[in-house]
Amino acid sequence: MTIRISGLPRWFLLSGCVGVLVALTLAAVGTSRIVSPSILLALWPPSILGIAEPTNQSDKILLAIIEFGGNFILYGVVGTLIGWGFRRRTA
Repeated sequence: MTIRISGLPRWFLLSGCVGVLVALTLAAVGTSRIVSPSILLALWPPSILGIAEPTNQSDKILLAIIEFGGNFILYGVVGTLIGWGFRRRTA
């Protein structure tokens, strides 16, 4: 079974996945090396919520979902706008 997605939803999904990959990379690199806060906040704005420092496990999971989901939506919206611009230019 093949699911085909075309047009702007594809731009949203692909860009959102790139956003999650960027966030995962920054999370992994941030634990081993010092990452500049300005770079971190420019590429992963929802990471500012990490200041909250939750204490129990369920709050940590909820915070991670909000951080990574926020980056997915942010990158998805930007990618959709870029895709919309390409569609208007080629049409």
